[in-house]
Amino acid sequence: MKKKPAFYLLGLAAAGAGAAGGMAAVGNRLYAKAMTPQTREPDYQDPNETQREGRAWARKAEGFRSATIQAIDGLILWAAVVPADTQTHRWAICVHGYHDTHEAMGAIGLHYHQEGWNVLMPDQRGHGESEGDYVGWGYDERLDLVGWINYILRRDPDAEILLHGVSMGAATVLLATGGALPQQVKAAVSDCAYTTIESQLHHVLQNFREEYIHAPVPMPTSALFSMLRKTALRRAGYDLRDAAPIQAVAQSKTPTLFIHGVEDDFVPSSMMGKLYQAAKCPKSFLWMPDAGHANAVGTNPRLYWTAVDTFLQDYFPDED
Repeated sequence: MKKKPAFYLLGLAAAGAGAAGGMAAVGNRLYAKAMTPQTREPDYQDPNETQREGRAWARKAEGFRSATIQAIDGLILWAAVVPADTQTHRWAICVHGYHDTHEAMGAIGLHYHQEGWNVLMPDQRGHGESEGDYVGWGYDERLDLVGWINYILRRDPDAEILLHGVSMGAATVLLATGGALPQQVKAAVSDCAYTTIESQLHHVLQNFREEYIHAPVPMPTSALFSMLRKTALRRAGYDLRDAAPIQAVAQSKTPTLFIHGVEDDFVPSSMMGKLYQAAKCPKSFLWMPDAGHANAVGTNPRLYWTAVDTFLQDYFPDED
């Protein structure tokens, strides 16, 4: 066999290095967009009056207390605690989504507070007042949520706890229910969760590619996800494929209400049906007509809360 000239082999090596460098650059760009925590613009306005009023209530923070815990990896995490006006053992932990803070859960937290519950609204890691430099898409956050559950139980061993999350917060809740939880966790509400972050990012990269990498890169979404997955494993230390609520609900024993907006085009509404079918726990569901992503509670508050309150009656019976 005739030997290849040295310059030919060097050229192949350079081309390979250039391709590898280009792939790494794309992976880093995706990581910066998808995995780096960001904050809402100061002038951000929620899409409806209910959620605007809820955010204003959370921002005003009248009667709120600050709480902190240390995550298992050493991060200091922060939450707002809103004690009930009269003594009760009922607690609602309200978990916000991607690129926001506890303020996004204001409308939901306010409802529970008005119904006489204690409310805890954490800033997820890397968001708001909580430490962290990457987004765990619910995988690392599920353990943070267990930390908040234990925070409550150290102060109120007789607590009856509800987990209520929206978007990535809902994924956090579902991933937590897939593991062992204290018996004081009575139920969960999942509002517009994704099935897996892999499926969600495929959807985003297919429909919002230029927004995420600022260039029409001619690569299939599977290749882009593979680059991001490798980068996340190297820089954040976890496998994106482990952020899979659909696997968690198959192990869950926590009664769960699944909610999704019919008009959600960011987290496809079809994902709720898949989650519901996979769930082995006691369960119910609500399709919210006319609701887009993460705004079901404000699109039709009466329908939303009728479904939630009806579902919770079996797990939080009237207090004496």
